[in-house]
Amino acid sequence: MTSWHSIWLQPCSADLDRLQNIVFGLSDKLDTPRFIPHLTLVEDMERSAGDLAEVLDSHFAGESAFSTPVTGIHGLPQFFRSLYAAFEAEGRLRALKMRAVDAFGVGSVESFMPHISLAYGVSEEQRKAVEAGLRQELDGKVIRFDAIAVVNSAQSIAIEDWNIVHALRLV
Repeated sequence: MTSWHSIWLQPCSADLDRLQNIVFGLSDKLDTPRFIPHLTLVEDMERSAGDLAEVLDSHFAGESAFSTPVTGIHGLPQFFRSLYAAFEAEGRLRALKMRAVDAFGVGSVESFMPHISLAYGVSEEQRKAVEAGLRQELDGKVIRFDAIAVVNSAQSIAIEDWNIVHALRLV
């Protein structure tokens, strides 16, 4: 276990199952890593899980679960943003990002690009081959988020070693 952690918003179990099936299906088809679908609020902090869990619990206790629609399927050249479902950086997502930046003392609201990755390390050719089907399946679909988690994850940690170490349920 490392001292590197991130803070993730987690979809409710029904949406998580649907997204997990997509991630696994793309992994099989495109030979990409498997991972837990999530929306990152804060990434790559070198702080203990216990410290981050305390901050999470004290600053986010009583937060309510919420839903927001997927606004598109996109991909960028970066490994961790090569294929993802996008969300608008507004409303509850923006408010939670602002609170996270404040609580954890890192990150930027201005550069916040809320998304749930569907595959990592996808080439432009691979993305183009699957994009239309993903748009049909996900574009406009509402995703419900019902937990915020401290996760042993960072770009320096192997994806297969990412592990949720603490979760706070949103009421």
